[in-house]
Amino acid sequence: MKNNKGFFFVFIATIILGVLISMNFNFKGIQSYSQLNATEYQNAVEERAALYRDIGNLQEDNNEKKDKIRNYAQNDKKNDKILDDMKTQISDYKSFIGSNNVEGPGIILKINDGTTNALEENTDEINNKLLHDNDMALVLNELRVAGAEAISVNNHRILPWSGVICNWAFLGFDDGGMEYAPFNIYAIGDPEKLKAALLEDGSHVKQLMLRKLYVDIKVVDKIIMPPTTANSNVKYMSRDESKK
Repeated sequence: MKNNKGFFFVFIATIILGVLISMNFNFKGIQSYSQLNATEYQNAVEERAALYRDIGNLQEDNNEKKDKIRNYAQNDKKNDKILDDMKTQISDYKSFIGSNNVEGPGIILKINDGTTNALEENTDEINNKLLHDNDMALVLNELRVAGAEAISVNNHRILPWSGVICNWAFLGFDDGGMEYAPFNIYAIGDPEKLKAALLEDGSHVKQLMLRKLYVDIKVVDKIIMPPTTANSNVKYMSRDESKK
């Protein structure tokens, strides 16, 4: 009987303690919560929502960074290949605009003025045996059409946009450079194709030979060509972004 009474009192005390705990009762006599008005409650809700958004953004950003790190780790070899391809492409562009030393098979076209005799020939006959700027321009154009990938006149590298003018006994170029006869024109490309194109009937080189200028064509296995000394910076041309 005594044991039953003791158990009963303990049971009642346990229930009372549970009720106090569920009511958030502070044994020091002070309530642990405060009553919020409508404005404070709304601010608290908004602050909680903002915190949830910040946490979500941080999680999303963290996931993106993890994905980037994973891609970098998995694609190192691929990225190296892309970088190598870009370097090769830049090198090709530099070769195209004449900024690099280049070498390869091709021909050496040597042109010099013909032998003249001022006592026996008139002015027109003498001029006909001289190489003029329009002659050089036509020869350079024939080499380009025949497939020459790089051209130089003596030590002057010819660019795709190079122009040539007559300057007394010299041939001048648009960048201020000048060369004098005899002119050794180096052309890198298919040697046989270049030579055949220059010796075709109707070619300008053939016309020079008929005009009795000195012309010699030599096929060579290797030509080493210096880079241009001209400024190849583009001032006015820009990429058209409207068509991709």
